[in-house]
Amino acid sequence: MVTYVGEIEEVRYSTVLGWAVDALRPDEPVRVTLAVNGKSVAETVTDEEHRFEMIVPVNVMASTAVEVLLYNEQGTPVKSLVWGESERRLPPEWKNGAHMAFPSFFLVGAAKSGTTSLQVYLDQHPDIFMCKPKEPFFFEADYDRGPEYYYRRYFGGWKGQREVGESRHRNLYLPYIPARIHQYNPEARIIALLRNPAERAISHWWHRIRGGFDRHARGKESLGLFDALQADLERIRSGATVSTPEEIARYAANAGQDDHRTYLDTGYYLEQLVRYEALFGRSKMHVVLADDLFQEPEKTMAGIFTFLQVDPSLAAQQEYEVFNDSPLGKDQQVTPEVWQWLVDHYKPYNQALEGFLGRSLEMWNRPL
Repeated sequence: MVTYVGEIEEVRYSTVLGWAVDALRPDEPVRVTLAVNGKSVAETVTDEEHRFEMIVPVNVMASTAVEVLLYNEQGTPVKSLVWGESERRLPPEWKNGAHMAFPSFFLVGAAKSGTTSLQVYLDQHPDIFMCKPKEPFFFEADYDRGPEYYYRRYFGGWKGQREVGESRHRNLYLPYIPARIHQYNPEARIIALLRNPAERAISHWWHRIRGGFDRHARGKESLGLFDALQADLERIRSGATVSTPEEIARYAANAGQDDHRTYLDTGYYLEQLVRYEALFGRSKMHVVLADDLFQEPEKTMAGIFTFLQVDPSLAAQQEYEVFNDSPLGKDQQVTPEVWQWLVDHYKPYNQALEGFLGRSLEMWNRPL
């Protein structure tokens, strides 16, 4: 008879927190080990309040497979706690009639634009709680599992913060996501972080070559930069994307891993933004340029906090480390000719975006 119970309450960047107890021997500590992607990475025992806290190595933080094993006094594993699987009920504050109240805002992308850094900056504000881990697959791959799963899987550490945010870069690119978010919470606010699309495309390609800390991305690209861009252009012209019910189902079955190259059209920002504008309205959208975020982080974060209606003065007290930068070697792969091809390719898209943003994007046309 297994008498051990417990729960992983939160995955907080590099820390996993929770509790465990042997119901027959509640005064005795329980030995626990942490496994990520099936590999043991940490071990500890519970404290006097039955709680545990373990540090996760940085190189496995992109994982979504987090498990804690409980051991009996003979050293035999007797129970497995899986992140996202618990009996915790959805808090009543998360419901708003037929819809949901939280998350109250969504950082929707774009990919390789600095969303990891922005997530950390947002999470430093005491009135904001950000999803953990980053990059939930809920709206693209787990939508049918419902809001209770979504809450338990990504928001277990919520302690009543007034604003709750989700951060997933594919939510900007994938055309079917805005309607799902609107159905879930039509009052949500939308934040988009945009990077020079030429720089973004190169970084995206290099990410699929080298992968960085993302083991799923590494080695997925075999072509050189220009050939990969041309192959992606052919894919765009053929109409291959994740949009039909069959493609969406295949994408979900593959746990949000897309086989398509999407280097170029991920940077067609205007067509992605207007999908959100049509559902949420312009007043519920806040578009940030990566140039501004990293050149003037305090000023930019104060503007974001004002949009979210939390104290903007706290932006002056935050730390602004840059996270998840591209692996070294990317710049050596870019020739002036390929760079100019990208700049010319994006010019009409950027000119159309200028009208939406009400500002010049001429700095995106710089020579290499």
